[in-house]
Amino acid sequence: MRSFFLFLLCTLVTFGAFAQKSKRSTLHIRLSDGQPLVVTINDRDYKKVNTRITIADIPGKRPHIRAYRFRPYADGNGGKAELVYSGTIRIAPGSSYDCIVDLKSGKLLVKDIGPGNSPAAPAYMPPPPPPVPDAASDVAIDNSVNMDARLLQLQQKIDATKEDSKKLEAAKSYVLKNGTSTADLKTIASWIMFDDNKMDLLKASYNSVRDKQNFSSLKEVFTMPDAQKEFEVYAGTLK
Repeated sequence: MRSFFLFLLCTLVTFGAFAQKSKRSTLHIRLSDGQPLVVTINDRDYKKVNTRITIADIPGKRPHIRAYRFRPYADGNGGKAELVYSGTIRIAPGSSYDCIVDLKSGKLLVKDIGPGNSPAAPAYMPPPPPPVPDAASDVAIDNSVNMDARLLQLQQKIDATKEDSKKLEAAKSYVLKNGTSTADLKTIASWIMFDDNKMDLLKASYNSVRDKQNFSSLKEVFTMPDAQKEFEVYAGTLK
């Protein structure tokens, strides 16, 4: 009888621990420009440097996040961390979230990607030392000078829009109305934050692309390997 009660007690403890862990959330955090970052959550320093930081087993519903842009020193020994976001977000227990720090607005865009989804973070490789600038040949380049006026207006509209879904609506409306080249479509897609919204844009735009032979090259607009693979398969089905 004693053995039975011990077994029952162990079972309840194990189940309780599992249930508690299942209520913990996972965050995948990155910067909008794809540069390396470091993150603290609830003042805990996770001592990770990567272009996307994945942190699991986060308790509670309102974690406080600080994200820092990491700039490595030229010799590769350490680097400088610059605070780019600080705030508290609301999350549901047991789910996973794709989080992007929008460096233009200073806000954190958060998207629920469902429980158990854990895209692999790319390995971080410190960039090579920058070349010594030659002041005599430096020329400031303003990409907007060579941008089509309508495309420039679209960029300004998207930059002024907070919700990624509304950025997508504006981009799709422009492409379907005006047509586009793959080069311009790649630029437009870079103004959209989340990979699933980029996928929606590219799939909706195919019939409006003038140089369809280059459509498969748009694979590089995605940040997650799964999204790149999905687009590669999709592009391979097109004629």
